[in-house]
Amino acid sequence: MHQSMNHFYDQQNINISIKVKPCENAESPDAVIIVNDKVLFDNNLNSIQNIDHNIELLSNLSISIELKNKNYKESPISGIIIESLKIEDFDIIPNWTHLANYNNDHNNQNPTNHLGYNGVWSLNINEPFYRWVHKITGQGWLLTS
Repeated sequence: MHQSMNHFYDQQNINISIKVKPCENAESPDAVIIVNDKVLFDNNLNSIQNIDHNIELLSNLSISIELKNKNYKESPISGIIIESLKIEDFDIIPNWTHLANYNNDHNNQNPTNHLGYNGVWSLNINEPFYRWVHKITGQGWLLTS
């Protein structure tokens, strides 16, 4: 059983923790990080960024990380690495990377935590987090009232 599942009914919020870094030896990329339409970072990513954010327990969840304004000719290795993405203590990156989408200007849609092309990496959970976790881990259903 997932560690936080025992006490999810006591919680009012879900904690999201995102750790991103620029690619090694590359020009600092322009990055935008958004959770549920709230911009948490929109700047030049020149060092590791740890971002923590809370959402309401029963909210749907949308996370997007965008690499923008990359000049392929002048800085071909510039990019963003998503080192970790945790929701509560559930590791989305690296364990569930394949559930995310990566839409970019090179039409490379392979599941990844490395954003090397201008585009948006996104994870959309269209139901409360703990219901989603139960489904993807095969633990059955959580009843709703």
